[in-house]
Amino acid sequence: MNLHKLLFFYICIFIPLSFMIVLLKIELLSSNGFVVGLLIYSLLYHPFISGRRLVELQIIDKSKFLNNFIPFWNFKYFDILFFKS
Repeated sequence: MNLHKLLFFYICIFIPLSFMIVLLKIELLSSNGFVVGLLIYSLLYHPFISGRRLVELQIIDKSKFLNNFIPFWNFKYFDILFFKS
């Protein structure tokens, strides 16, 4: 079950990026749209998903969830986020 949680985390992280790249390659997304999408992904989506995983793993309290939106705040939990199930 833990492996599935880690796999689900990877799916949640990589599917939006892959989708934007495919849309860019088949020219359904402009370069400006890609940049906007990348900013939304990196500043809102990825911190939200990472923070949610850290809360579910009980690494951080719910009160510290908003700290994930501070750039590089959750870098200290990198190994837990990406390698531990």
